[in-house]
Amino acid sequence: MSRSPSPRSVCTGLSLLAMATVLSGCQHLEPQLTIGDRFANEPYRSQLRWRTPAPTDTLVHIAQRSPHSDGSLWARMRQGFSLQPETDGVARVDAQRRWLIERPGFLTQTGRAGSRYLHFIVGELSKRNMPLELALLPAIESGFNPNAQSPAQAMGLWQFIPATGRRYQLEQRAGYDERRDIPASTRAALDYLSYLHDYFEGDWLLALAAYNAGEGRVRQAIERNRARGLATSYWDLALPGETQNYVPRLLALSQLVNAPADYDVDLEPIADQPYFQMLALAQPVDLAHLAQLSGVHERELRMLNPTERGRASGRVLLPMAASGRLIAQPDLIARAAQPGVPNREAPGRVTTERVPVGPQVAQADEPTL
Repeated sequence: MSRSPSPRSVCTGLSLLAMATVLSGCQHLEPQLTIGDRFANEPYRSQLRWRTPAPTDTLVHIAQRSPHSDGSLWARMRQGFSLQPETDGVARVDAQRRWLIERPGFLTQTGRAGSRYLHFIVGELSKRNMPLELALLPAIESGFNPNAQSPAQAMGLWQFIPATGRRYQLEQRAGYDERRDIPASTRAALDYLSYLHDYFEGDWLLALAAYNAGEGRVRQAIERNRARGLATSYWDLALPGETQNYVPRLLALSQLVNAPADYDVDLEPIADQPYFQMLALAQPVDLAHLAQLSGVHERELRMLNPTERGRASGRVLLPMAASGRLIAQPDLIARAAQPGVPNREAPGRVTTERVPVGPQVAQADEPTL
């Protein structure tokens, strides 16, 4: 054990966003049940799997670039990092950092996928004053693939299992799964992480371990150590092997983002600007048809709107440039409406109100997760 903090202490190019994929869903304690009731006989979730994202997941490269690296999203993230003291001199973190540095190809591919969503996630974390290292968590959970699904039926960027998704009001029904939805699943994940942070009395490492293994399992490990007179920090607990690697891997990735020059790594700047924007819809639209009309590749639309597998209802996420064109020509979205689907408002109409996504625009109608 490299160190034992107190129980309450708290990639090349774009590649550094990437992380190995944990294709399993976060477990949780149902509020009405005790830890013993909920977890006494529950098997540990599926074992860790590292998945190289397919090239089709990352068809579109980020077009916006910051002209100066100091104005990039990376610089903003570093200003909000608060877990770095937990990374110094820990052998398990060092091992995970070496693992990442040795796989630049994997990291690059996963990082391209993450660049779609990072600005939005960072903005939502900032609104809640949460550590910005948490923006890298989907890299570990899903490789920033909203279509990732585990053998345990965990799904989406944040890998919610069905029960946890229902607990955090993510609707799941035939042909529609909000665990894939970018804004909704991010709201749910940050709600869950905030709950875990409070549950473990302000210890983010224990909260992260519980996001992976379940709060009941982590609490039981703490109680075992306490009964034996042992330290009860994350680093001292006997947890499943996946969880032993999970937190150090996130911390290692944040180390590389925080000080790339120290590890001979170059970070390609990401503009501190929203990548996508929401447009409110009066009726559902077919993404394939919308792609033809908007000039955005269908695959890109599907990566931004994966909830309904080929269509969008209520609102649609679009790359910024495309959303500007469609706002100027609202009839294009109306033409993409699926035939035979009842309109929520007047036939053939779309609300063209702009709903900015990201922290740079503060408006009364901006969604707050």
